[in-house]
Amino acid sequence: MTMRTSSRTVTFARPFTLSGIDGPQPPGTYTVETDEEPIDGSSPPVYRRVATMIRLPGRPGSGELVQVVTVDPEELAAALLRDGVPPASPAKADPAEDAHAAARPQEPPGQPAPRPFDRLLDGWRYWAATKPWIVAIVAGVLFATLIVAW
Repeated sequence: MTMRTSSRTVTFARPFTLSGIDGPQPPGTYTVETDEEPIDGSSPPVYRRVATMIRLPGRPGSGELVQVVTVDPEELAAALLRDGVPPASPAKADPAEDAHAAARPQEPPGQPAPRPFDRLLDGWRYWAATKPWIVAIVAGVLFATLIVAW
């Protein structure tokens, strides 16, 4: 069975505690990883959360650089709220709701949805900005074709 792992960072402005972690942790930015497995027979694919882990600095004097601790995602979200940080994504009871939410396009509030031609132009601008040497070659070939045809 294949697993997928997603990773995000969370930042605490104040010390925090979570069950399963010895003592309060210092403020800072931490990496949170979520392992999910697919639910068989679902179309489109739907995933179920298996584990959520947070990477913490190693314990002093232990020689560890990093320790990975399994945490409860709801407890982590509550700790972030206590710290004044809104959670990245609220926990959903129904995994099918995640699949439907992922299928819907997410637009910033208050902005109209982009037209297909605008999206095409944005894609072209991005592609041309990241691959200028290919744009130069294509432009050279087109220019040479124009000169030969003239």
